[in-house]
Amino acid sequence: MKRHYLPMGFALFAIGSFAQRPFVRAHLEPANEVTVGQPVHLAVTVLVPNFFTGAVDLPEFELENAIVILPQDRPQHSNEQVGGVTYAGITQTYTIYPQQPGKFRLPAAQITVPYAENPPKTTIVHLSLPSLAFDADVPPAARGLDYFLPTTSLTMQQRWSPPLKALRAGDTIERTIIVTATMTQAMLIPPLPFTAPEGIHIYPQQPDVHDQKTDRGEFVFGRRTQSAKYLIEKPGDYTLPAIELKWWNLAARRMVTATVPAVHFTAAPNPGYAPELPPETELGATPAPVHASFWSRYRVWFRLVAPSVIALLALAWLCWRYLPPTFGELKRWYRARQHSEPAYFRRLQHACSRHHAMQAYTALLSWLQVSHPGISLEGFLRQAGDSQLCSEVNRLGEVLFGRQMGHEWSGSSLVKALRGHRRGLRLRANTQALPPLNPTG
Repeated sequence: MKRHYLPMGFALFAIGSFAQRPFVRAHLEPANEVTVGQPVHLAVTVLVPNFFTGAVDLPEFELENAIVILPQDRPQHSNEQVGGVTYAGITQTYTIYPQQPGKFRLPAAQITVPYAENPPKTTIVHLSLPSLAFDADVPPAARGLDYFLPTTSLTMQQRWSPPLKALRAGDTIERTIIVTATMTQAMLIPPLPFTAPEGIHIYPQQPDVHDQKTDRGEFVFGRRTQSAKYLIEKPGDYTLPAIELKWWNLAARRMVTATVPAVHFTAAPNPGYAPELPPETELGATPAPVHASFWSRYRVWFRLVAPSVIALLALAWLCWRYLPPTFGELKRWYRARQHSEPAYFRRLQHACSRHHAMQAYTALLSWLQVSHPGISLEGFLRQAGDSQLCSEVNRLGEVLFGRQMGHEWSGSSLVKALRGHRRGLRLRANTQALPPLNPTG
């Protein structure tokens, strides 16, 4: 009688949810009074009756004049009652950074959802992303600026190497300014103006931008590090002007100015320093020009550049000729490996080791489709003829759909029984493949 619990549970479960369909909910946080540069979170929740049978494929989309960051964290799983039916839910969050004032509307996009409409079969539906919109604006106090930097906290730090002491003409000092903005991408921090009076030459360095995140992928702050080297060309007293950076305080909703104060230092004379000047042209007779041959002029190009160009062209042709087929073969090999029988069995073992009954059941059905195509679960159990395996599968059905619904379940015994059945199948296959020891004929 135990063998009838599983299909009866399926039938009752399917009748209660036959008229229910998956749907999508989405909302924006915040939805109103959005400031340019402020992150807007788009939370998308997909709800299905029964349970998911695979990963939900969320769309990638772009918005003009905005930066869209795809969900980085693992999806949040939930369960809720809708019309008396239990729905399983998955929630993921996009982050949108509007770069200019205006209206932003989500584009039309589809979400691919695999779920069990009539267990154990998988049904795939395509749902539309809800059409949402929000307006972003710049506060009046910041509309005259060349840039707009919204954040909740901003710091500016400055350091010099070496210190501004005992300087002389010909010395080079390096200035570094670090700007850190909380919950703001580093790319939104504008470049700082480095200026110096006459007698000092500035050599700007490539800036470094860095976004700091937690181990879970949550955004913390953006940091821009900007450096420049100052060459003191002659002695004297110098004053480097202060550097100001205006930013909008999202918490106080007002404009704030961060300042690096002006810097004063003195450079003493350096008798041993000679500034680099272009050599003077000596007066006298101008030598007659020497006419070089064509080979003398271009022999370096022929000896070095031409072979390099030829090698690059050959490499480009080889990449064009062989990389696409190789990449295609690798993709096919990886896809075949992911959908192989050992891969599905590993997923089944993993679900059982976590003692997750619904995931183990879904993985069991997926493994059966690959290892025993065209055979139902009941047919597989009859063909196996293993009382221990039948008992463990029936116990799983009782926990999910029968009298023990909601009880705790351990998958250790089921894994052990499945391993034994799979090992027996391999031994029988190897025995049938061996030739007879004493062939006659």
